[in-house]
Amino acid sequence: MFVVKHRIAAETLARQIDVPIENILGLAAHESQYGKGRFATEGNNFFSMHAPAPLQSGTITALGDPKMKVAAFASFLQSGQSFLARFGSAVRGKKDPGEFSRALVTSHFNTGDAKTGGRFGYAKLVEDAIGMVKARMQCGT
Repeated sequence: MFVVKHRIAAETLARQIDVPIENILGLAAHESQYGKGRFATEGNNFFSMHAPAPLQSGTITALGDPKMKVAAFASFLQSGQSFLARFGSAVRGKKDPGEFSRALVTSHFNTGDAKTGGRFGYAKLVEDAIGMVKARMQCGT
């Protein structure tokens, strides 16, 4: 359902940075727990963009840390456009899922290290999510 619901917006975003649609959808699926995460459900933040962020329409306070704010957006597309404004140049043209996800770490979208606020093995987790989304796109779910 996630793939079907957001495919058109993801296609628009993917075209802007010359990457496959599944790279955008896979990242968004991973970051938003396939659209079921709190930031996605309450604020259309599918890319875990911290506030302040380009194009945000408001903020959501993190439950565990009242000082941490994430951006809220009007739509999936607007959330993605914010991601592109901040990180699009880092992943532009990165068609291979591994290269795309490693570029996210290199650009500090996620450091890949829990000691610095990232998640260990982040690049591989995103690469796997891209593969899962690609499979779902091929079977139409």
